[in-house]
Amino acid sequence: MANQLHIHLLSTLKTIRIGRCLCGIALASVGPSSLAQPAVQVPNQALQRVDARAGNIRIAVEIPRAPDEMQLFKLRATAPPVQFLAERLRAARLPALKPGRQGFIVQTSAVGSLDKTREGASLTRVFVDRGSGETEFIPSMAELVKTAQRAPKLAPEEVLKRARIAFQDPRFMPRDATEWRLDELVPVMGGAGSNPRAGGAAARVEPLLVMTMAPVVRYAAGLKVYGRGSHAVVTFANNGALVGAVRRWRTASEAGRVKTIVGPDQVRTEILRQLRAVANEKMTTAVVDLVELAYYDNDRDYLQPVYHFEATVSPRESRASPVRVSGFVPVSRAVEPIPDLTAPPSGDHPNTPKQPDPRLTGGGIGSPPTPDDITLGEYANIDWPNDSGYVSMSNTFYDALKSRFWTPPVTRTQWYEAHSWEVVGPASRYYLNAVNVAYTVPHGDWLINSDDRNCCDIWDVRNIGTGGNPGYGWAAGRGALATWIIMSCEVLPSFYDRQLETGGSGNGFDAFNAWWPVFQGLHNVLAFRTIMYYPDNNLQWAFGRSAALGGDLNASWLQTVAAQEAGQGLYDSGHFNRKVRYDRASSMVDARNLGQSIFAVYAQGPSSTLWNFWMGD
Repeated sequence: MANQLHIHLLSTLKTIRIGRCLCGIALASVGPSSLAQPAVQVPNQALQRVDARAGNIRIAVEIPRAPDEMQLFKLRATAPPVQFLAERLRAARLPALKPGRQGFIVQTSAVGSLDKTREGASLTRVFVDRGSGETEFIPSMAELVKTAQRAPKLAPEEVLKRARIAFQDPRFMPRDATEWRLDELVPVMGGAGSNPRAGGAAARVEPLLVMTMAPVVRYAAGLKVYGRGSHAVVTFANNGALVGAVRRWRTASEAGRVKTIVGPDQVRTEILRQLRAVANEKMTTAVVDLVELAYYDNDRDYLQPVYHFEATVSPRESRASPVRVSGFVPVSRAVEPIPDLTAPPSGDHPNTPKQPDPRLTGGGIGSPPTPDDITLGEYANIDWPNDSGYVSMSNTFYDALKSRFWTPPVTRTQWYEAHSWEVVGPASRYYLNAVNVAYTVPHGDWLINSDDRNCCDIWDVRNIGTGGNPGYGWAAGRGALATWIIMSCEVLPSFYDRQLETGGSGNGFDAFNAWWPVFQGLHNVLAFRTIMYYPDNNLQWAFGRSAALGGDLNASWLQTVAAQEAGQGLYDSGHFNRKVRYDRASSMVDARNLGQSIFAVYAQGPSSTLWNFWMGD
């Protein structure tokens, strides 16, 4: 099965980066002279006619032929950027790096946290793994909001200049047999809404630029690199200070050449085989509009040549949005595993849920937690036996989140097939609202989510906390839920989206309306405002690892998505007449919980002020 992976064909420089990993192309230079440019794929009418026989799947672009041989690259750990970070930390007036058991670390006090025992009153700002050199420098949204309200915006040209200086510094980015290219800047906007019923009318904040993220895309032998590794981003505050960074980037060297074992016809067969796992013939149509040669980085020992393909899978009848699918086919015999969309999920499978019994402790739902552990509940689309992505994403996130650093242990006390009644209605008290962190997985659209494939058993955010249904958090029946991660397309439209919505009011503050009844002590909701890539195990792993460090959760979410999903393409939004980018994250956070980690789970009352942060297009 490993030999049936997928390969990317690079059409050019920029990044229609659609897939779940970061991409790159390898050459011998170190720094970009300009932004990456968009790839071009030309529809192939002959292929379109042939694929009419493939049922609901159509390949609309020509499949390139790989050279007879392609370069293989060997990876090794990159040195920890200790001196580079020391200078940036001094400039940002943050504490110095301290050596620890697993690497180098910076921690500061957790702003406003009432949970001193479980958090230790600290917030992780920087962690550098001593062995791998993997680096996380996590911004603080609490600090950035203050800076944004008093500092003028930094011109994009100045951000690009500072980003180039950072990436050209060999102490941060190694000079090796590959090349990095700056992608487009990612602005993060933020605005606050107030709930008049809770007395928060005076706290409304018009949208402002909070931080700007500058990601890079890796290239090997002129081709994009995708995968778990080869990701990097630097983040700047409005005053120009470098306040965040991610570097998951192993040093590459040439390691001989490998023979190509597949041609375009075999690649076409592989693409169809894999897509049938996610494109149900009766329920969906799929159009493959990108096939490219590329490299895959499994964050281990090699960069391997692959074909990379992307498709838009659209439900024939559904309120949910289409799904962007990314896959790979190996060009040569694989030396390390390459993802396959048909691979069975590893790890535990979800349980079948039951109606709670109020006579039993916890309604008889889930398993009892270990005292003082953070509890996690995960809920996978019920079509998981046919589409393993739901389970693999959930298990990947859990495995990453329970990585033991110095933070509290995490126990998954609920692992169930998803049903709408677990989310909306009285049973939610025993399901989502009985755990500290809830993770729900595809599919969705604005404020809705489907639990059965991409069509059926839909729940609506607007029904949570209304019509007699309870909300989430301590004030809703002494609930435990602090953070809700909705790993679905478009579920959390931002202030910006509501402002531009076709047929809408034009009032961006409408973005908060559906969430007031939900936030009954809930701290955070993390989701997407645009269509996401699916399945995306690499993002789940990267975000789970970042959250496990105990840094600012909202900043971690936004910066991880920017690093992992650099170079996304554009699509026509069905909500307003303009193009938007894939994989743009959004979040809602109670103003009391700004600058806190996923381990802040203390009880609090209903929200009076919510902040919405979102990645711009």
